[in-house]
Amino acid sequence: MFTKWKKIYHKFSRHFWVLMFASFIDMLGGSLIFPFFSLFITQKFNVGMTQVGTMFLVWSLTSSLLGNTLGGALADKFGRGLT
Repeated sequence: MFTKWKKIYHKFSRHFWVLMFASFIDMLGGSLIFPFFSLFITQKFNVGMTQVGTMFLVWSLTSSLLGNTLGGALADKFGRGLT
């Protein structure tokens, strides 16, 4: 069983695994902070959870659309950073 995992690990470069670990930590932090952030917004600004959920929805859609568009354009212009 461990030989299969070892084979998968050695199939990819060290840069890939660093990126995967950093992405995991980023997603973990985001998933842990957003529930508390939504509670803070509801208490601080006296708004409902529906409004906070709508705000997070708009933020995530715009950031992902803009981020993917900008990231794709930069990758097309400058190429991959890791070679």
